[in-house]
Amino acid sequence: MLPIRDCVQQTPCYVPGEQPQTTDYIKLNTNENPYAPPDEIFNNLEEELKKVRLYPDPVSTKLRKAAGEVFGFSHEQVLAGNGSDDILNIALRTFVNPGENVAFLDPTYSLYETIAKVHGANIQTIATNTNFELDGPLICPEAKLIFVASPNPPLGKHLNRQYLKETCEQAAGIVLIDEAYVDFSDENHWEFIQQYDNVIVSRTMSKSYSLAGMRVGLGVSSRSIIEQMNKVRDSYNLDRIAQTLATNCFQFQDYFQSIWQKVRNTRNRLTESLINLDFLVCDSDANFVLASPQWIEASQLYTKLKERKVLVRYFKHPRISNYVRITVGTDAEIDRLLEVIEQLKNEG
Repeated sequence: MLPIRDCVQQTPCYVPGEQPQTTDYIKLNTNENPYAPPDEIFNNLEEELKKVRLYPDPVSTKLRKAAGEVFGFSHEQVLAGNGSDDILNIALRTFVNPGENVAFLDPTYSLYETIAKVHGANIQTIATNTNFELDGPLICPEAKLIFVASPNPPLGKHLNRQYLKETCEQAAGIVLIDEAYVDFSDENHWEFIQQYDNVIVSRTMSKSYSLAGMRVGLGVSSRSIIEQMNKVRDSYNLDRIAQTLATNCFQFQDYFQSIWQKVRNTRNRLTESLINLDFLVCDSDANFVLASPQWIEASQLYTKLKERKVLVRYFKHPRISNYVRITVGTDAEIDRLLEVIEQLKNEG
């Protein structure tokens, strides 16, 4: 019998969104950016490809400096990771012993639960209200680490700012604010890092910077926290191609801001169109919307859309089992989605 840890055996695998092996789908299920990064980010890639026999910079210095300049922090306050999921895991391994408590909302990003259970942590979940919002701060005196995503998936709405402040003030442990979708909104939480000595903000370059295939994440906090997290980080955790492309992306803020606005404009149109097609649609600050069809079961809608080569995301979570999550694609992709939905609705 294999000597597998109990906490691993008892933890279901995290289930990511489907990645089809053909290119004939309209893919609106994994919150990727529908627009490519600018061609200029590939200009110096050939030189880096010639160096692939060499290890990359183990601490991603150029990337951290570029990120720090854009975010307004010293590079010593920035940690680079293999996607923001790496930042979450590093925080967990840095601040939580097996058997200690990790807290997060219900519903939220489901990976929090998976990594906490595999680590052997105790889980404390705090339910949002019937509108999927906070009724007050997260009171978790036993939690060594609190994961809070804002905007919070799969709803896509920012959490109440005052309640988050009170959460940070009252927390006995670390509060990690996951800002994976923040560039599609009007606010962020950078000032929390200056105001509180127990806050980490994580970012990903998968969504807003169109680098989902490169797996680049960033954690920003005080120098003392980043120093400890750096001890836990895997050596050479970010390859040289990912470092190069991510660093280059930060030089094109005007371009990326323009596509973030395009996504927001399309999100607004998608929301209005779904409401007109008899959906209940949650307000979103992200690059997706969570929507409940009032004329068909969400699971059936997901299946019928997939049969017509349109992928959206369906979750079996009991609180959102009659919703689908729809990534904001290009205008043409959203036109096709809406066309298919209207056809299905007319078919009855």
